Amino acid sequence: MAEINSRPAGARSRVARGLAVLGLGVAAVVVVAPGALASGTSNKTNGCWSTWGSTGSNAHCQNVTDGGNYVNKSICSWSSDQVSDAEWFDRGASKDNWGQIDCTFNVEKSWVDYSRG
Repeated sequence: MAEINSRPAGARSRVARGLAVLGLGVAAVVVVAPGALASGTSNKTNGCWSTWGSTGSNAHCQNVTDGGNYVNKSICSWSSDQVSDAEWFDRGASKDNWGQIDCTFNVEKSWVDYSRG
């Protein structure tokens, strides 16, 4: 007795290709998603620090210990690293939420740099 096959041979290869593409898509989400959820806080530089999450970063200063120029810097995944415009802070100054910068894909880490002026 001959076997009866309900699907033509071409349909099986299309199903196999579809499953392979679906598997690659799931793998890409698993690899990219953990980085996209990363966030953090940098060490302090003269009373200033940086925070980041997903694609953005901003800086904060509280009771600055040394007056000068401060910038927020970020290392970005798969795109150019970013640096904010410089902000001048006198000794004792405080300012929350300055130096906002964005990465195209993901911020790996950020920090505040200082120069005397």
